[in-house]
Amino acid sequence: MTRVTNFHLVDEAGGRSLCDAFGNNAAFKCPKCEHPMLAIILPTQNRRGSTADNPAVCRGCGFRAWLVAEPAKELLRLQSSD
Repeated sequence: MTRVTNFHLVDEAGGRSLCDAFGNNAAFKCPKCEHPMLAIILPTQNRRGSTADNPAVCRGCGFRAWLVAEPAKELLRLQSSD
């Protein structure tokens, strides 16, 4: 299990985005409307934002995304199907 405390977040273009990553949770702004979003980085069933099958969904605009952890780089990579 990856703990993402103090990891940085990059968007799909590789640009850095603000996030608060602590434990297995990461809070970040929706890249479409800036509404707050939360992803839970656990490889278990029904954890929002952990896989393409269980994306975090923005409550502002409906944007769907999940985070991929790269522990060696202390990095979270935002992925989306939109």
